[in-house]
Amino acid sequence: MLALTRLRAGGLVLLLGVGTIVGGSLLPAGPAAAAVAAIATPPMGWASWNSFAAKINFNVIRAQTDALVASGMKDAGYQYVNIDEGWWQGTRDAAGNITVDSADWPGGMAAIADYIHSKGLKAGIYTDAGRDGCGYYYPTGRPAAPGSGSEGHYDQDFLQFSRWGFDYVKVDWCGGSAEGLDSRGTYQAISDAIGRTTAQTGRPLVLSICNWGVSSPWNWAPGMSSLWRTSGDIIYFGEQPSMSRVLANFDAAQHPSAQSAGHYNDPDMLVAGMPGFTAAQNRTHLSLWAISGAPLLAGNRLDQMSADTRAVLTNREVIAVDQDPLGRQGVKVAEDRTGLQVYSKVLSGSGRRAVVLLNRTGAAAAVTARWSDLGLTGAAAVRNLWTATDLGSISGSYTATVPAGEAVLLTVAGTDGGGGTAGGRITGSQSGRCLDVAGAATANGTQAQLWDCTGATNQQWTPTASKQLTVYGTKCLDAYNRGTTNGTAVVIWDCNGQTNQQWNVNANGTITGVQSGLCLDANGAGTANGTKIILWSCNGQANQRWTVG
Repeated sequence: MLALTRLRAGGLVLLLGVGTIVGGSLLPAGPAAAAVAAIATPPMGWASWNSFAAKINFNVIRAQTDALVASGMKDAGYQYVNIDEGWWQGTRDAAGNITVDSADWPGGMAAIADYIHSKGLKAGIYTDAGRDGCGYYYPTGRPAAPGSGSEGHYDQDFLQFSRWGFDYVKVDWCGGSAEGLDSRGTYQAISDAIGRTTAQTGRPLVLSICNWGVSSPWNWAPGMSSLWRTSGDIIYFGEQPSMSRVLANFDAAQHPSAQSAGHYNDPDMLVAGMPGFTAAQNRTHLSLWAISGAPLLAGNRLDQMSADTRAVLTNREVIAVDQDPLGRQGVKVAEDRTGLQVYSKVLSGSGRRAVVLLNRTGAAAAVTARWSDLGLTGAAAVRNLWTATDLGSISGSYTATVPAGEAVLLTVAGTDGGGGTAGGRITGSQSGRCLDVAGAATANGTQAQLWDCTGATNQQWTPTASKQLTVYGTKCLDAYNRGTTNGTAVVIWDCNGQTNQQWNVNANGTITGVQSGLCLDANGAGTANGTKIILWSCNGQANQRWTVG
C-alpha cells in the first residue's frame, strides 16, 4: 500500500533554557525560560498510529485508555495517551479554528482529553509543521485531506490544543518536507509559539519534534525541545514489525552527547506486542530502548495484548533502567567480534551500570562484558533483569551465551574507577609532570593540564579495550567539540563512545586521537604546572611524548 513508502515520526517534548554545552558542543539557547513542559525522564505512554493508523475516533481512544489502566501499564509508569494522525481532516471555521467531525468526536477534542484525564493520564495530539499533513500525501485509512497541517496557524492551533486540555503535541514533517521548509527554523517557530501559548493559558505543552532526523536534530533540538526523532518510521502501517528495522532505528539514535536528563534521542514508538513479533524479540526491543534511555510509547493494541507482552512492557526493573534520573544514553563499549556488542549505561548511584549483550549474528554466541570497559574495578554484583536472577559477585568480566538476534539485559554494581591499569599515570617525557584534571574538577569540559605527580584520583587514567582513557570511572579524555584542528582543547567529558574520546597509545610514546590523528601535546612545549593539553600535528618533539602507567 502507499503508506509503505511513508516517512513519519513519533517523537516528543519541549524544554527551554539557556545555551548549554552538550557533548562538547554549545547548543543554542531556546526562547525565554519556563515557556514549555519539561520532562525529567523519557516519556512513557501509548500512541495510536502503529495499530490504528488514521482509523481513530473517540471510542477507539477510550478503549485503549481503559486498557492502559486495566493492564497495569499506568501503575508501571505509562502516562501519555497520544492521538496520532487521523483525528482531523483539515477543516476550520470562519475564524480559522480547527473543527472536527462530531460523529467521530462527540463533544469535540476537549471531551476525549477530559476522558483521558479522568483516568489519571495525560493527553497527546498531532499536527504537521507544513500546510498539508501526512494524511494528504499518504492517506492511510481516511481520504486525502488538504489543510491538515498547522503552518500559518501555529499560535492559533497550539493555543486551541492547550485550551482543549492537551498536554503533549507531536508535530510531523510531511508538509514541511514537501514544501522544503527549514527544519531548525520551523521547529524553533513552533517552539516559540508554544511558549506564547503557555504564557496565555498557564498550561505547558510537551512538543514532539518529529522530522525523522532531517538536518541532524540532535545538534539543535536540545535547545528547543526535550526529544526529537532520529530516523524514519520503525514500522509502516500494515507491515509486520521486523528486528532489522528495530536495529536500524536503534543505531540511528546513537547520539549520546546530545542526551542528558530532560533531553532524549527518540528512535520511534515501540512495536513490542504487535503481530509477528516473538516474546524474545519483544524483550530484545525493550532492552535496546531501555539502555538508550528512549521514550517508551507502546504501539500495540492494549486491549488485545497477551500476558507475555504485558509482562515485558511492565517489567519494573527494565523500566527503571530506561527511566534512570541521570538520563544517560548507553554507549557501545566493546565489540570483540563483528556483531557481538556490549552497551553500557551509567546509572545513578555509585558504581552502577546497565549492560546489554547484543548478538546481531545468525548464530548463538558468547558475549563478554569486561568491568574495565564499564569503568568498574574489583568484583561486581550482576543481575539478569529479564529472568530476575542475581548471578552473584563476579570479578573481572561476565560472559553469557546470547541467542542469534537477541540480547541479554543486566545490571552490574561494582566500584567506579576500574580498568586493567586503573590508577596509572600518564607522564610527560619532557616535563616529568603528570596529565592532570585541573582543580580535580569533575565537570564536563574541564581542560587537562600538566601538574606535579601526586597520585591523586584526577591523575589516574585507565586505558580501556575501547581505546578510551578514563578518569574517575565515568569521565573520558575528550577532544573538545569533536575538534580535529591544531589547538583543540583536550578536556574530560562523560564517556559516550564517540571517536573523539578514543586514543592510540603508540610505541614511540605519542598518544594520538583516533578521530583527528593529532598528537596529545603540552601547549607551547611548556613544562610548568598548569600547562594546558591540546591537540597538535605530530612533530616528534618531546612535549608530545608520554609514559603511560
